[in-house]
Amino acid sequence: MIKLTKWLMLVLLIMSLAFLFAGGKQEKKDAGVLKREMQDFSGRHVLVPEQPQRVIALNASNLDLYYAAGGTVIGRPTTVALSAELLEKIKEIPQVGETSSPNLENLVALKPDLVLGVDVAFHHALLPVLEKAGIPILLQALPDYPSVLRTITSYGTLTGNQDKAAESVARIEKQVQQAKKWCEGKPPVRVLVIWGSPESFSMALPTSFTGNLVAMLGATNISESQTPVTAKMSVVPLSLEYVAKENPDVILLITHGADERVNEKFKKELATHPAWKNMGAVKNQRVHKLPYSLFAVNPGTQVGTAVELLASLLYPEGKS
Repeated sequence: MIKLTKWLMLVLLIMSLAFLFAGGKQEKKDAGVLKREMQDFSGRHVLVPEQPQRVIALNASNLDLYYAAGGTVIGRPTTVALSAELLEKIKEIPQVGETSSPNLENLVALKPDLVLGVDVAFHHALLPVLEKAGIPILLQALPDYPSVLRTITSYGTLTGNQDKAAESVARIEKQVQQAKKWCEGKPPVRVLVIWGSPESFSMALPTSFTGNLVAMLGATNISESQTPVTAKMSVVPLSLEYVAKENPDVILLITHGADERVNEKFKKELATHPAWKNMGAVKNQRVHKLPYSLFAVNPGTQVGTAVELLASLLYPEGKS
């Protein structure tokens, strides 16, 4: 009897350890569906199907990463900020509206068992309706490069395609490592990242997604000494006087799409300003407008391509 008791205790211990090493997965059955508890970026603990079958993604990045992990969706956002290959794959999938204003009626009518949203106010506003309808939603965010890899891995668990997710992560990491190698042995260049909209121009901080990529490549973001108004802000107002004093080697411009209003504003307010004309980056023709698809929105699985492009712009001469 004593031996049997010890054997049972050993089995329970092994089961407990297996639970811990599985990342704290909690399995529950709800109406015959096995579920797991997940924590999203907002800190919410959400009970979702262990392997959801009817997923809706509300933004381009989550859609892209979910497919990279071997998943498919039954509803998607109205967006073209995706690769041509992925747009072809999803062309017949019903749209549920733009990321900032999804159509709740259409969304609920599709009867999803999981919604992938974003940790922003207009998706938090969806919670009461979705919770009442019994539809779980994960509010995700991708503030930096590591979060992209973590999210792909997490989605691989949801889709049951861990190998596919691992392949996607390995491909991205290979691109990033090659870009880092390209930059090795070079003195850090001083960089200004400008975010332009029809209303204003801002400087992207190291805490921004592009700022994070710039830092990964060993460059110095001249805005790093600036303090944002709130902790969650990733940009600060652009001051040409400050920029002129810092005199960056490279200026990277990000605009929202091909909005001509931004281009006109740039020509009138920045390009003609005396302080702008005297900057080293301008004189040396090292002002670059970054592609919208890679930088104006989170690049998702194209982050490796984004890093490679940045490396070629920051250090065009390559490794010495």
